[in-house]
Amino acid sequence: MFENLPKSYIIAEVGVNHEGCIETAFKQIEQAKNAGASAVKFQAYKAGKLAAKDSPYYWELGSEPTKSQYELFKKYDSFDQVHYEQLAVFCKNLNIDFACTPFDVDCLPWLVKLMPFIKIASADLTNDILLDAVSAYQKPIVLSLGASTFAETDRALEILSNGCSEIVLMHCVLNYPTKPQNAFLERINIIQERYGANYLVGYSDHISPDSAGDDQIIVSRTLGVKIFEKHFTHDKSLPGNDHYHSMDQGDLANLRKRLDSVDLMLNESYSETEFLMSQDSAIKNARRSLYYSRDIDAGSIIKIDDFIPKRPGTGLEVKFYGSLVGKKLAVDVKGDDMVDLNHYQSV
Repeated sequence: MFENLPKSYIIAEVGVNHEGCIETAFKQIEQAKNAGASAVKFQAYKAGKLAAKDSPYYWELGSEPTKSQYELFKKYDSFDQVHYEQLAVFCKNLNIDFACTPFDVDCLPWLVKLMPFIKIASADLTNDILLDAVSAYQKPIVLSLGASTFAETDRALEILSNGCSEIVLMHCVLNYPTKPQNAFLERINIIQERYGANYLVGYSDHISPDSAGDDQIIVSRTLGVKIFEKHFTHDKSLPGNDHYHSMDQGDLANLRKRLDSVDLMLNESYSETEFLMSQDSAIKNARRSLYYSRDIDAGSIIKIDDFIPKRPGTGLEVKFYGSLVGKKLAVDVKGDDMVDLNHYQSV
């Protein structure tokens, strides 16, 4: 589904920024759609299946003070099958793709059928049980590569490729938020060199809009990326969870505008014919033709300094001057006359 995209594909990652309120989730979908997102993505998990009760934090405590993964995830795991089905219908009515990251296999039978693709989180790249189960559905997969080695990526692809024909590999840094100096965008080139012959490459970004705007996404676009994922919220000022490193409607609208501009400028449907047609007037008027540098009588033998290249380029091309040097003029010519082959007795 991601081949030959007409424009950059932006996944607005709501995750659980709805904080268990379906109306907030609807609002976030609507805002993401209005700002130009291609898809809205949520997360489906239950804290007890995701983290042990003593699991330590790995995020910045200044922004999210909860020190237990279990306790944090327990705050936002209230959505069930019926809620995700409602979200999928709401997305369909707004003509925006619905997506959701599964964090256990139990939700797959009802969740997968709601989505055009399956997202695998970076932290589950080594979760063979989940990968095996997902591969059986034979749907496109978006796989984040945060905090992973290429050996681990190779193993994940070996499992997923058993059932999936289209896999997108997302460069990602598993820090919340990611510092700009830790974006490691050069890794996009390395991923493309290693896997680009068989897989598309995307970028899942966790840099706070306050620290870099969306420059990192624009840079990744110029590296060939067209599929992007970025956390999204209706209110960046809300405490905790993922609000503090998410984009809001204004950020997303600005990103869509900038990406559309880059898409237009990169013009990946390039053809030489189209390239030249866009410059047709310049080719005719900014290039030069052969002109006479002075008045010359009929019967004169032409020398090189009898010519001067001048604009426009609508006459005899300058490259023919050598074939005319030493030829005899058949007519009188004036300085600033355009050279014509009919001026010569024999050419």
